[in-house]
Amino acid sequence: MDFSKYNVRSIFSSALGIVILSLGIAINKGSVLGMDTYTGMNTAVASYVHMSLGNYQLILNIILLVSMFFFGKRLLGLGTILNMVFVGYLVDFFLKLFKGTILAFDTEKTIWVKLLLLVVGTAILCLGASLYMTADLGVSPYDALAIMMSDHIKKLPFSYARMITDVICVIVGLIFGTALGSYPFGSIIGLGTVLTAFGTGPVIGFFNRTISAWLVGTKGKA
Repeated sequence: MDFSKYNVRSIFSSALGIVILSLGIAINKGSVLGMDTYTGMNTAVASYVHMSLGNYQLILNIILLVSMFFFGKRLLGLGTILNMVFVGYLVDFFLKLFKGTILAFDTEKTIWVKLLLLVVGTAILCLGASLYMTADLGVSPYDALAIMMSDHIKKLPFSYARMITDVICVIVGLIFGTALGSYPFGSIIGLGTVLTAFGTGPVIGFFNRTISAWLVGTKGKA
C-alpha cells in the first residue's frame, strides 16, 4: 500500500466520491429504467431474501474482500473500505430520503421524466466514480474482481474479465428480479444497466480531467 498517496485532498475526494456515487445510484433506481450491474444484482437479491441493500452488499463485499487478500493485495486501500462499507447503506439512505418525491422508485412517472432521471443519475454516478478513482486510494471489491481475474488467468484481458463479471451480475439480477418476482423486467436490470456498463467511460474520463483532477490536485501532473 502506497501511503504517499494519502493526504487531505485525496481522502476527502475519495469520501466525497463515495457519497456522490451512491446518490447517482439511488437516482438511477428512481428512474425505474435499470441500475448499474452490481448494485442492480444486489438490489434484486437483497429484496428476494428480505434484507436491506446495505446489509446484503456488505456481506458480499466482505466475501470478495477476502479474495483480495490472496490475489490482489496491491488493490487494497482506504477507498476499498469506504466503497464496500458505505455505498449500500448510503443508497438505502437516499432511497428513504426520496420517498414521496418524484425521485422515489414507486412514484408514477412519464417516460420523459424516467429518461431525465436516468441521464442525471448516470452523470452524478460518473462524477462520484471519477472522484473516487482519481483519489487512487484502493479499488472496490467488485472492481477488483475483474482485475484479479485478468492478473491470474492467462490471456484474459481486463475488458473481457469485466464483461464476464457484469454479465454474471445481469443474469443473477434478472433471475432474482424477474423470474422470482422481486421486480418487473427492466426496472432494475434494464436500459440504465446497459448505459452504465458501456457508456460511462467517456463521462468519467471527462470528470477525471476536470473536476476530479482539480480537487485531488493531479491536474497538470504527468
